[in-house]
Amino acid sequence: MKSLIVKHIDAFTSKAFAGNPAAVVLSGDGLSEAQMQSIAREMNLSETAFVLPPSNKHADLRIRWFTPTNEVALCGHATIASFHALAENSLHGMKKNGSYPFHLETASGILQVLVVKENGGATVRFALPMPQFKKNQNLKSDFVNSLGMQENDFDKRLPCVSWVNAFLPVRRLSVLYDLRPDFQAMKKVLIRKKLLGICIFSTETVDRSSTFHSRFFAPNDGIDEDPVTGSANGPLGVYMVGHGLVGKSDGLIEMIGEQGDAIGRPGRVKVEVHVEKGKPTSVAIVGNAVTVVEGSLTL
Repeated sequence: MKSLIVKHIDAFTSKAFAGNPAAVVLSGDGLSEAQMQSIAREMNLSETAFVLPPSNKHADLRIRWFTPTNEVALCGHATIASFHALAENSLHGMKKNGSYPFHLETASGILQVLVVKENGGATVRFALPMPQFKKNQNLKSDFVNSLGMQENDFDKRLPCVSWVNAFLPVRRLSVLYDLRPDFQAMKKVLIRKKLLGICIFSTETVDRSSTFHSRFFAPNDGIDEDPVTGSANGPLGVYMVGHGLVGKSDGLIEMIGEQGDAIGRPGRVKVEVHVEKGKPTSVAIVGNAVTVVEGSLTL
């Protein structure tokens, strides 16, 4: 029998029972893909992350992410949770306070992670691939019924775009709170449009210091609604810069994305966008996490 250390961690929050929960298996070496999927199904969280030795010589470690139904190529909150767990357990050289850079091997390529360990906690910065948005105003009519909203609820000043997911702007925060999604109908549209999920967002926010508020749905991945989605908040930051909703001066632009409030799991994602010659050139998400449960899983 094999015993694995597993942590249940809330990401993009500084307090338990908020943000987005993820399970982290600190050493997934030797597990088959079928075993990983079974563990993810058993944990029944939006994602379970497995920390593995790298298969690429240019990487320091590897992470694979599984929803209860399938593997995904990128997951922000489970990455924040994973590096929080590694720092908490003083693994991968993180024994003392300080800054620790990593090259992380993923199904989306080798991505950069920076962990700042201090005062018994860790702040994790995760660089994401740059989105390549395509404008598609037809997305409004495609998704309006499955979201339980009216077409005039969309923000006509801003375009609907897609890149892996659909990104749909609405006029008011109240529209986000009042959504009544039909997940079966949504599944069919997502398959037809060859998209993974839907990110609905507004520039009206709960906190005055925030830039945007969003909700995210991915029912075909076994995630009807994801509480806080790092891999959607990062692209939203690029969208904000690209459409003049925040400053476009060259250098680093920082903003806060809100998510999860409508379902009682508020989380906050810091988004960093670098701008050169007026255009966004790179994006990263930054967050903290809290360990809620730690135990062992026996196979």
